[in-house]
Amino acid sequence: MRILKALVNSLVSGVFFSLLLALLIYDLNISLNFKISSLAQFTLFSAFSYGLVVSAICFFIYLIFQFFFDKKIKLAFISPSFLTISFSFLILLFLTIFRTNYRHFYTIFNPETRTLLRSQIIFLLVAAVLGLITFYLFHFYRKSALFFIVYFALFWAAIFLVFLQRLNYPLLLTPSKVAHFEARDIDKKITILGLDGLSFDFIIPFISAGKLPNFSVLVDNGSWGKLVNFTPNEPIILNNSINTGKFPFKHRQISSHSYRLLFCQEEIEVVPRYIFFRQLTRPGFLEILPREKPSQPVKDIWKIFEDNRISYLRRDWPYEEKEVKPSPKAERLFLQFYEDLQDEASDIFAFAKEAFFLDFEREAKASEEKDQQNPQFFYFLLNGLNIVETYFYKYSFPELIGDIEQEEINKFGFVIEKYYMFYDQILGRLLASMKEDELLIVYSSHGIEPLPLWKRFVEWILGNEDVSAYHENAPDGVILFYGKGIARGKNIEGMRIIDIAPTLLYYLGLPVGRDMDGIVKSSVFQEDFTTENPVFYISSYEEISIKAPS
Repeated sequence: MRILKALVNSLVSGVFFSLLLALLIYDLNISLNFKISSLAQFTLFSAFSYGLVVSAICFFIYLIFQFFFDKKIKLAFISPSFLTISFSFLILLFLTIFRTNYRHFYTIFNPETRTLLRSQIIFLLVAAVLGLITFYLFHFYRKSALFFIVYFALFWAAIFLVFLQRLNYPLLLTPSKVAHFEARDIDKKITILGLDGLSFDFIIPFISAGKLPNFSVLVDNGSWGKLVNFTPNEPIILNNSINTGKFPFKHRQISSHSYRLLFCQEEIEVVPRYIFFRQLTRPGFLEILPREKPSQPVKDIWKIFEDNRISYLRRDWPYEEKEVKPSPKAERLFLQFYEDLQDEASDIFAFAKEAFFLDFEREAKASEEKDQQNPQFFYFLLNGLNIVETYFYKYSFPELIGDIEQEEINKFGFVIEKYYMFYDQILGRLLASMKEDELLIVYSSHGIEPLPLWKRFVEWILGNEDVSAYHENAPDGVILFYGKGIARGKNIEGMRIIDIAPTLLYYLGLPVGRDMDGIVKSSVFQEDFTTENPVFYISSYEEISIKAPS
């Protein structure tokens, strides 16, 4: 009977932890309206996944405690003492999960929401501390039921206040007024080349060795520096922040997928991190669905360009083609860079080949379209380097990873270097075709860093043992400016991805929205350019309607 009672109390503890996880799901999904029915479904989902695991752990700890202390512990079917101590430790465990998720998803929360989330942390921490104090007073001071009566009254009051914070999430406001603004004639041209994964950890040494002559031209004759980004470090989020100059809590494009949880009717945009949540797809508890592009609550630069009649060609993520059959020209160029590996048939090198051929075909197609359309604004993005670095980083920096055979290092140690040289060749063609009035920007929204030991162990468990680098913690990217009016040999400090949009608008002579989180990075430009071109501001592009001149 005692075992059954311990099992019942463990299950109650598991359900309570499931309720907390349901709260976390709600907290992360900022666009989800709070409903008791959905909360119950999220709790049920969590109870049949994480709740059962937590219940088993609580039950196991009870058995261990009873065995080592060699005494029988009296339990009721609903034991205040058992639940008090288990709730307290489960809250502390949850707060650890909560805090890591809060920090990772920090930029999707606006200041008001952050205040509410911090209040949740405080209320939960108070509840946990009260539980530990109550347990101590009851067992080591006086066995009085009054302690538990007071504790549970305060405990549930704190839990109520915690959920009240989620209920008070601020609503998305729409502009209350619309003013009119006359479109301007723009005679400047801009080309932006996005190369995901660029890192000065590679660029500077390769330039010094004379292997990247075209990157060297940009460094010596333009402005350049690290590009600061943020987490969540996902393409849809970073791209929309680049295009709007705003943090995710304003543009609200925070997921390229929807998620459907078992037992739940409502789909969600964001799932918790650091608890293997996405691995629940394996037992069928979680379904990942493609998501139609949601409506854009804010205007991005592309809409601003359209309204100002600026022609543009945009070829970036998400890509239409996922795989291509390499052309003879692509195969010849690949052999030019990787002749020593032309007979290499390993799975890991297949990633490099596929990335190379995709980048080649995408660049060739985009360049052909540019020549045909001659747009004022040309933007294309390649991500092959990011893939190559993910798998081959360990061969370039084996001392950071360890336990890599020298034969493998000799074979694959130059793969990333050659890929940079491939990109340098693409850059060379852009430089050769530049017009006098054209601005060239080369950037990567993120860098790359080695996988820590614990992460490598996780990837090994998941069957991804070849992965050795990642960018989930938002290592700094790269940005380089080159062209007329750009400061020469200038190292830019502290430029963020949200500064790109306002800086572009400024260069084109368009006003900058005061509601943009980014700023105009005027240090990029020569002093006479900034003197002749002051910054013009408007309150918000969402509050104006741009009309063609009459």
